[in-house]
Amino acid sequence: MARDKNLCVIVKLLVIQTLIRTSLEIVEASNVIQVWSAPGGETRLPCNLAAPAHDVAMMMWFKDRDRMPIYTVDFRNGAPVHWAVAGEFGARTHFVLNESDPSSAHLSVDKVARYDEGIYRCRIDYVDSPTRNYRVNLTVIVPPDSPRIYDSEGREILGTIAGPFREGQDLLLSCQAAGGKPPPDVSWYHGDERLAITKDGSVCQLHIQAISREMSGTKLQCRVEPPMLQAQRRDVTIKLFLKPQFVRVTGTGATKAGQERSFVCTTRGSKPPPNIDWFINAQRVDSSLTQMEVDGEVMRSVLTWRVRREDSGRQLVCRVSNPWFPTHTLEDSLTFDVMYPPVAQISLIEPKEPHLLREDEDAELLCSADASPPAYNFSFYRGSEDHLIRDDPIGGIAVEGAKLILTGLRRHHSGRYRCRARNSEGTGLSEPLTLNILSRPECSAGSVVQQLAGAPGGEVRARCSVAAPSSRDAGPLRFYWTYNGTRDVLPIPASNVTVMGSSSTAIHGLPSDGDEDLGWLACWSSNDVGDQREPCLFRIVAAALPEPPSNCEVENEFLRCDPGHDGGLPQRFILEALEVRHNAPVRDEATMNDQGILSGRGLTEAVYRASNDVMPQFPLDALSPGRYTFLVYSETPRGRSQRPAALHSISIRAEDDLDRPGSLQTMTPAPPLPPPTSDNSVALLIGAALALVMLTILTTLCVTLVIICRKKSTPRRDPEQNTIMRRSVGVSMYSGSSITQGVVPTVVVRGHRGSRVLAARWSGVLDEAPLAVLALDTRPHGDTDSNNSDGELETALTRHVDDMETQTDS
Repeated sequence: MARDKNLCVIVKLLVIQTLIRTSLEIVEASNVIQVWSAPGGETRLPCNLAAPAHDVAMMMWFKDRDRMPIYTVDFRNGAPVHWAVAGEFGARTHFVLNESDPSSAHLSVDKVARYDEGIYRCRIDYVDSPTRNYRVNLTVIVPPDSPRIYDSEGREILGTIAGPFREGQDLLLSCQAAGGKPPPDVSWYHGDERLAITKDGSVCQLHIQAISREMSGTKLQCRVEPPMLQAQRRDVTIKLFLKPQFVRVTGTGATKAGQERSFVCTTRGSKPPPNIDWFINAQRVDSSLTQMEVDGEVMRSVLTWRVRREDSGRQLVCRVSNPWFPTHTLEDSLTFDVMYPPVAQISLIEPKEPHLLREDEDAELLCSADASPPAYNFSFYRGSEDHLIRDDPIGGIAVEGAKLILTGLRRHHSGRYRCRARNSEGTGLSEPLTLNILSRPECSAGSVVQQLAGAPGGEVRARCSVAAPSSRDAGPLRFYWTYNGTRDVLPIPASNVTVMGSSSTAIHGLPSDGDEDLGWLACWSSNDVGDQREPCLFRIVAAALPEPPSNCEVENEFLRCDPGHDGGLPQRFILEALEVRHNAPVRDEATMNDQGILSGRGLTEAVYRASNDVMPQFPLDALSPGRYTFLVYSETPRGRSQRPAALHSISIRAEDDLDRPGSLQTMTPAPPLPPPTSDNSVALLIGAALALVMLTILTTLCVTLVIICRKKSTPRRDPEQNTIMRRSVGVSMYSGSSITQGVVPTVVVRGHRGSRVLAARWSGVLDEAPLAVLALDTRPHGDTDSNNSDGELETALTRHVDDMETQTDS
């Protein structure tokens, strides 16, 4: 039976194949039905019967170019008989026929797989009509890859943030979905609004020109919609860098100089946060003086600034910039309104140059002030600030507001001028302006009338100093002198006049028969500006005796005194040193010497004399050790001071220095040392010392007696030698003497006739002895009584020595 069935099937197939080959086929080649099917789903391959089922003999399905049908429906024997090719595909297919609607007939395929894709052909054999064929293209849909988004430079956006982009630039985004079949629909959406779409393609571009700040944070969606498949979506959020929207500076108003003030710069809308910089007249302010405050999109920069005077009128600028927008900056500014005291400045406005000022011309000075509020009060000063200049019509001075007008300039107008300005904040004093008036020469201050001392028959020297501009500005100075005597006016010869700079010196001889009024000298000068208006006058009066020095003291073997008044003539100073000797003969009476100094016991005549033409200062290192009385005189051509300055009993060097090597030798040499002995050395030393002391005392007494005796036998000197010129002789050298070296006699020869006789007597006695000091007096011989006899002179000299000794002992 099975064999019979198989044979029956084979016969049927052969019959069908024969019918196919021999029947007239009608193929609808021009119409291909496109059928899409999602993988794993169910699809329908349509085949319109176009006739009732009883008119159809057989329906067959072929795939691609296969000759064997994959599915057959036989309508010839009543109910349709279905046959499907053996295998997995046949199990998933079945034919569906709705007899009431033959056109909806179709072959249903379940669980469509990728390999089911192909061209299917449906063949319909009718009972009485030609065969009809339908071609169906079954395409299994391939889903595309997940969508990718790229920016305008081809960089893939991996996250959910697209950007950052800059406000105002063009936005270009590409959404790509590769590998889909058929190509999906790719589109861009903003919410429910479709912005762009690409049909049957894999790339969709979104292009927005000049993207606005409203797009910041906007969410865009790329949709990939393949046919019959679930759409794929990709969302991105737009990130924008935004420009600052505005900037504003607050903090205006007047501020006092030196006070701190806060200024606030406010900005909003910038992403990322902007740079906020402060400038004062294009000079950047140190950022350490600012503080930042952030409140959402609003940013504030607070500048704390100590306002200075020089800030007045300057601009304070706040500049806001986003580094992503280098060409876009916003600025706001304000002008400093600073209140400060005046800064005054004085200037010469007429004439323009200070060196052009001349006598008898006018000058105008202006006081300008940098002040806020403006200065309203001005004052002028000359020299120090205490000398306020006021209106003086007689003196040619006028103060008119901020101007000082000087008319009829004179030399006394020269000087330093200042001005002071005042406002509500205070006052300001200007730097000085020096005016130098080119004027005629004038006598220097305090030298208009001077007094000169002179002696009749002598000569005077006058020095005239004038004040005048420099020779470079006003030309060289020219001087001439006149002498106004009691009888006439005489010019001083040019040979007696010398000029040095702004001074001139004239030498003039006085008449010998003048009285107390010896006349006047007048000094005149001129320059390129003009002649001196008033001369410099010198009144010549009879000179007086000089005053003695004062405040004498001895320090470090140097005697110093303060000079006294010179009486009007150049003075010099004379020192006399009188040695104090305690072993001199003692007399009871004391006498006044010819200098007005008491001479007493122990004082000798002058043993040392020195002179100094400049100051009463004398070195004493030439004196032998001992005690001295010092007399210091002043002397001028008119005479010597009536009394000297005196220092009594001054010690010169200690006894320990007497025999020190290099020091002055004493008048008593040290005794030779005894030879050393082995025993009783102390007793021998004491005895030698006592013997030396006794020998010195005896020698002194002997010499004194010899001097007294020889004094009485000294012959009288020549009477016509009644005057000896004054001179100073230093300490003599102790050599070639036959008398004891421990005593050196001193002789004072006075300047009168009797003194010469006395000196001659003493020189005859002391021919063999060294004379320590020969001190000659300067008193005129007229001051001494010429009728005194030699005996009287000798008695006075002896009494004088005794008086000096008595005074020293007392």
